[in-house]
Amino acid sequence: MTKMLRRLTGCLVLSACLLLPPFLLPPSAAADPVRLVVDGRGLDGELHLASGKAIHDGVMVLVHGTLAHNRMEIMQMLQETLGARGISTLAVTLSLGVSDRRGMYDCAVPHRSSNAQAAGEIAAWIGWAQQQGAAKIGLLGHSRGGAQVALYAAQAGDRLPAALTRIVLVAPGTFDMARAAADYHKRYGTDLAVPLQKAQALVAVGQGDTLLTRTDFLYCPQASVAAASFVDTYADDGRNDAPSQLAAIRRPVLLAIAGSDEIVADLPQRLATAAKPAQFHAMTVEGADHFFKDLFGEDLADAIAAFWKG
Repeated sequence: MTKMLRRLTGCLVLSACLLLPPFLLPPSAAADPVRLVVDGRGLDGELHLASGKAIHDGVMVLVHGTLAHNRMEIMQMLQETLGARGISTLAVTLSLGVSDRRGMYDCAVPHRSSNAQAAGEIAAWIGWAQQQGAAKIGLLGHSRGGAQVALYAAQAGDRLPAALTRIVLVAPGTFDMARAAADYHKRYGTDLAVPLQKAQALVAVGQGDTLLTRTDFLYCPQASVAAASFVDTYADDGRNDAPSQLAAIRRPVLLAIAGSDEIVADLPQRLATAAKPAQFHAMTVEGADHFFKDLFGEDLADAIAAFWKG
């Protein structure tokens, strides 16, 4: 309670500060757009350097969740709160198969994404940070982005770059087929097994690029989605489940649980039985929702900053 009161007092002070002329306010983090090209697709990133820092001092790469982008609210919050704690960040937008994608994914555009594609793009951003001379690199993923970061790190194993020293998973995605089927039926009133079996049959005969039209997919009703993308998204082999990947990660891992998370509500239970890496720490922000809104974001940033500084 005392901590919360201190923060509320700080907010009141900040509100007063916002009335001051800009030149009297504390300097904000510098923001620079960054663009990469991977497999012919343009990728968008936004680099925020903490005050007094250069990229060679270190940077944390931030990966968003399902069908989202690098300027969604939680990504902006992390860049601001981590920057205030002296941590430079690079928030990236996964292409999801669309070159130079901006904003939330347009459900009218055919879906041709994959976890492997996301892992390749994450690797490219880590490579970019290395090329800029970053002596220390962190990698943070939120929600589905957390599951994809875990998958990337687990599959890379001992081949992860030496400069990549910290992995942060924020309310990372979990996957259970029974729950996925129940959620699909609740959202769309149809059985997940029907389009999934159709997609699996196409993939089995080498037709994974074939589009399933008028097919409900993730948050997109009546979408067009490549069979291979549909199978990959609903695969029940651990690739979409962050807890299943933990044991294979060869770096220290911080996993942040939102205490009132309704999107990955099963995360604490899944963690309880999951094998974990040698250097692993889980922490819970009580009362936080899946996006760590409001002052809960400060608690999250405090934990990440302590983990980053080691």
